[in-house]
Amino acid sequence: MKKGKFITGILMTAVIFAGSTVSGFAAEVDQNDPSVSQQQKITFTKTQEEIVPVYTVDIPSSVELGKNAAKLTYSMNLEDHSAFIPAGKKVSVKIQSAGYPTALNKFALWDSKHLQEATYKLYDSDNMANPSYYEIGDEIVSWEGSNWGTVTRMAKLDDYSSLGAGTYSGVINYTISLEDK
Repeated sequence: MKKGKFITGILMTAVIFAGSTVSGFAAEVDQNDPSVSQQQKITFTKTQEEIVPVYTVDIPSSVELGKNAAKLTYSMNLEDHSAFIPAGKKVSVKIQSAGYPTALNKFALWDSKHLQEATYKLYDSDNMANPSYYEIGDEIVSWEGSNWGTVTRMAKLDDYSSLGAGTYSGVINYTISLEDK
């Protein structure tokens, strides 16, 4: 009976050890020195999570040019005011193309009745002695960091007095992107 209890005890111990999963390192054990040290290397790498701001850029859907310069207002609003534009990035608005149906990539307005072109300029401000003029491909406005809000630019006809009567129409196409500064 003792022999049966002993075998049952050994089997129970084997079942208990078999049920527990042990993953480890293979290490040779010297019978003369049964204690073995094993070192495990632990590493952790955390990469900077890229913040992608959610923003809305408003561009005027139309502008009415006349004798005097017209204001163009471009606005940007961050949807989450804690997710600023990441360092080294900016929200950029660029002029992609401009013109009228048969002559793209020109700053021009067109009167279909008289086939006359009226050229105009976009620039930064009337308050500057030497304003910056914008052309196709130029960045007309940008925002960085927590800088958001409204920026005003100006549009004026090149020579209002020499233009004939009529309705002139054209378009300006923009691109809006998050890009490196």
